[in-house]
Amino acid sequence: MPHTPKVRHYRHPGSSRRHAASHPKGRQVDARALEQVQTLLGQRSRQRDLLIEHLHLIQDHYGYLSAAHLAALAQEMRLPLAEVYEVATFYAHFDVVVEDEAAPPKLTVRVCDSLTCAMMGAQKLLAELPARLGADVRVVRAPCMGRCDTAPVAEIGHCHVDQATTSKISEAVEVGRVHPLRRSAGVSCEQAQARRCTDDYGKLCASRAWWRRLSHRTQVAHRPRLSRPAPHDSERR
Repeated sequence: MPHTPKVRHYRHPGSSRRHAASHPKGRQVDARALEQVQTLLGQRSRQRDLLIEHLHLIQDHYGYLSAAHLAALAQEMRLPLAEVYEVATFYAHFDVVVEDEAAPPKLTVRVCDSLTCAMMGAQKLLAELPARLGADVRVVRAPCMGRCDTAPVAEIGHCHVDQATTSKISEAVEVGRVHPLRRSAGVSCEQAQARRCTDDYGKLCASRAWWRRLSHRTQVAHRPRLSRPAPHDSERR
């Protein structure tokens, strides 16, 4: 009996994927982190130019930016996660913490390590502050803060310390001076910040209105005047 070869039908190597169970791609948003971000943002606008402001809200509230919060913020603002992550890791003030890393202490002291600050004693501050402040405060280097005329400079939270010394920084940490605006006359730091933003916005609007008026006057002054055509003989009569 002659042997009949068995014919195998061609099958594409990836054809079985159509029958496989579907799995969502990319980092999945944690429901608890999404709820926390939504509560923190409240009624604030989700437009993309407020990304840095919203990152500051999360950083100030939790002390760091977790990967779960970044994914939740990206979904809430309808932005790519890569864009949110790039912005968060670009600025030195943000502390991005992934799953395997421990959260940093709530208070961070940043010491400017620019050339001017290094010449005026920044290296000494970096060497002395960890032992002086203890394990509950993190001391890190930071890029130039733009205050070279008052070097060395340190930043406690959001509060800059000009001509910083170890005693100056330790006193500010003890009293909790982490914001540049002080409480006075029953006005909280948040209210004072809101008032300052409102005043700045009013000045900006006034400046824009002034420039619009000036531009209009300039256009009118340089507008070419159309010469009136000479009247015809019939019009002269």
